[in-house]
Order: sequence, then structure tokens, then C-alpha cells
Amino acid sequence: MKFTKLIIELKPSRIDNGGVGVFAVVAIKKREKVTDGIPIEDFSGVVPWGEFEYLNKELQKKVMDFCVGTSEGFIPPDDNDFNKLSIEWYFNHSCNGNLGFDKNGDFIAIRDIKKGEELTYDYGLIESNPNFKMECKCPDINCRHIITGNDWKFLSKDKSKMKYMHPFIISLIRQDQAMKGMTKSIDEADRGLRM
Repeated sequence: MKFTKLIIELKPSRIDNGGVGVFAVVAIKKREKVTDGIPIEDFSGVVPWGEFEYLNKELQKKVMDFCVGTSEGFIPPDDNDFNKLSIEWYFNHSCNGNLGFDKNGDFIAIRDIKKGEELTYDYGLIESNPNFKMECKCPDINCRHIITGNDWKFLSKDKSKMKYMHPFIISLIRQDQAMKGMTKSIDEADRGLRM
């Protein structure tokens, strides 16, 4: 019987005090796929925010703590079942995370990661709910302190962040730039920096 290589595990977070984080069990090389992410197709099946108000308080908290949001709604877990969250739902935010997204929406290492390191990503690489707001607890010297669903707009000006943004955010940037007649910069970033 052959098992998949073990590369990540859940442990108490070093960033989210009292919370859970995901850690590297082995060293992970830059650009190596860490785990499946969120396929672009999932964004066409968001649960509308209008349905959020009908959820009980516990489910509303889970949605806000775990789900990626857009202006239209949020991406629920498989079968709308928070009892079966897979490990990637536990990646915490860091303003200088070590994970990003590839062109398929999968989580990849954006730099070499050491064994035992907590795996994090900048929520601004995927979150686009304009009402999303959270306090950042990361220790990064360039911490933004407050993370919002609009952070992708200014992060897109940073080529080091842009190349690891989720394809859904890239499509939002293209729409935004097309409206402003500025598609050249995104196309250059896409050609030169994305996988």
C-alpha cells in the first residue's frame, strides 16, 4: 500500500494564540505545491450573503472564520459541512506569508520553507468581500494590523504579491484595469511571474 508523502500537519498556532495552525512536517521548496486550493469554478457557486443572515450564530462565526468571501457571497465547505474541514481551511493569515496560489488556485510555497515552520498566506491574495475585516496578529515588521476584503486592490501593485494571487483575484484586477484601460501591466505580470 502506497501513501501520499506527508508534508503538513495541524498543531497549536504560533500566530493565532489559542488557535490551530498548519505546519510543515518536512522542508518544502519554493513553488512546490503544498495542497489543493480553491478552484476558480468554486467562485461560481458562492452562497449569497442574503442567506448568511438565516444561519445560526455558530455557523455565521464559522463562515466568517473560515470561508473565503466575495462581494456576492462566500465559498462554503464541501457539502456545506463544517464538520469535515480539510487541513487547508486552517491556514492562518500573515502579511508576509510563505504560501500563495498557482494558476490553478492551489497552495504553493512562495519561498523555501523549513521543517516545523507554520504555513500561512496573506488573505489579501484571495479575499474580496468588501465587508471583511480582521485584526492581524502576525509578527511581520510590515504588518498591516487590519486586513480587509479590499487589500487585494493595493497588493496588486506589488509584483511580489501579484504573482501569487488567486486566479479569481487576477480576474477582478483585469476587470478593474479594463475599466480603466490598463490591461498591459497585468498581462506583463501574468506572462513574467505566474507559473
